[in-house]
Amino acid sequence: MALSASKATLLLRVLSVAFQLASIILLITNKKTASNNNGKFGPKTLTTYRYMFGTNVIGGGYNLLQIVSFLIFRILMNNDDSYVYCLIEFYGDKAISYLLATGSAAGFGATRDLKKFLGEAYNIEHFFDMGYASAILLFLAFLCTAILSILSSYSFLKKVHLFVSHPNPN
Repeated sequence: MALSASKATLLLRVLSVAFQLASIILLITNKKTASNNNGKFGPKTLTTYRYMFGTNVIGGGYNLLQIVSFLIFRILMNNDDSYVYCLIEFYGDKAISYLLATGSAAGFGATRDLKKFLGEAYNIEHFFDMGYASAILLFLAFLCTAILSILSSYSFLKKVHLFVSHPNPN
C-alpha cells in the first residue's frame, strides 16, 4: 500500500517532531559533575549544546504548527489548493532544514573535539556520548525535514503550474 503525498508529509512531520523531542529530552537530562569536583557540565555550560537546544525548539515549534495547519486546512476544511500555505511551507521547510542541519553539525563537531580533550581528563565520557546521541536525533529530524523540503518543492511547482495555466479559476 503506497502512501499519498499528504500522508507522507504528515508522517514525516510527526517523525521530525518525535526526533526533536527526544533530542531535547537528552539534552535537558544530560548533566555530569567533573571527577575533580571543579565544575558541573550540562547543556547550559556549552554554547554548542544551547545552540542545539535552540534549533530543536525552533524546528519542533515550526513542525508542530505545520501539523496543526495541515490538520485544519487539508483534512478538516478539505482545502488543498491554498497557494499561500504552499508558499509558506516551501520556504519554511528549506529554512528549518538548514537550521536543523547546522545544529546537528555543531553538536557533532563540538562533542567530538571536547570529548577528545576533556572526556578522559574529567571522566565525563558519558556526558559527551549523550551529546552524540542528541546530535544523531537532531540529524534524523533534519533528514525528515529535508525530505519534506523536497516534497514541498514538488507541491509548490504544481501550484505554480496550476496558477499560471488557470489564473482565474472562476
